[in-house]
Amino acid sequence: MRDAIIATAQKLFIQQGVRATTMDQIAEQLGISKKTLYEHFGSKDSLVEACVEAFLREMENTLDQIHQAHSENALLPMIATASYVYSLLISLNPVLYIELRRVIPHARAQVLPKIQALIQKQLTRSVEKAINEGIFRSDLPMDILPLWMSFVIVQVVLNPALAEQAQKTIAEIYAETILLLLYSFTTERGRQLLESYKNQIRQSYVR
Repeated sequence: MRDAIIATAQKLFIQQGVRATTMDQIAEQLGISKKTLYEHFGSKDSLVEACVEAFLREMENTLDQIHQAHSENALLPMIATASYVYSLLISLNPVLYIELRRVIPHARAQVLPKIQALIQKQLTRSVEKAINEGIFRSDLPMDILPLWMSFVIVQVVLNPALAEQAQKTIAEIYAETILLLLYSFTTERGRQLLESYKNQIRQSYVR
């Protein structure tokens, strides 16, 4: 029952935001009494924290699966990671970001840095693999590069000002950002390989 409560609450929080989602609504969705709900979670805050933990755990597992599933070359897990991160961030109600800053700052301190750290971890191993395969240059500053990459791709989605100024959709800007990042690191061999994925990357964000 606890897992079912977390799954239902997480879905509602993502769709509606934390404030707009009530414990009554969660109980109704599950077909249980509010008393039963409070037996598992003593407060809404404790339920929010459980949802955050489950969200981050699922994200980490998915990123590990992406890395294992795309072993043909180092570009593929980076492309797949970028696509997953975009789908994840774009699915969240923008209200959540405001609430994380103002209403539940303790959750913000856990969520956003952890998301960034998980993406950074994934990119670090992919970039290192790309260097070893001769796809990326060997002189890249690994102490800041994965951190910078993770910051850029997250901010493109969370801060739509760039897309608005360019008069393009967030998806279009995101796809071009991924390509610009990857092209700036590639060797000639990597550039030729990336050329074969260019259309795929652009089309993957078209809805």
